Amino acid sequence: MFNRKSFLIILILLFLISIFNLFSEVTLEYVGISLNLYKEFEISCGTAYEIFSNINNTSFIEELGVNKRSCIGGAIVKVINFLSLTIVLLFITYFGLKYFKRIENREDLSDLISILKRRNSK
Repeated sequence: MFNRKSFLIILILLFLISIFNLFSEVTLEYVGISLNLYKEFEISCGTAYEIFSNINNTSFIEELGVNKRSCIGGAIVKVINFLSLTIVLLFITYFGLKYFKRIENREDLSDLISILKRRNSK
């Protein structure tokens, strides 16, 4: 049965996955197609932290070349994704814990039901 403990474990795992996504590499993928050749290109920009910490460093930005706007945009998307997922997980945690608290306040009626079944079967 799905209980409070497993609910919190799932939410913590989702939060850890979002943290992993935040600190993973920002990569750009391009596809080059000609009449004879199909080739995929992948450009690694670094982590979102590296991009934002070196945004004023001209040598780092020049290393990105023409893809600097796309790399910065990818880093911004990773940060927005992390923040929005964190907010959603906080709301789910709040309402989920309220739900489990409401369920625990109910009385167990299984004994009463078994007594009534025995009386009705006679």
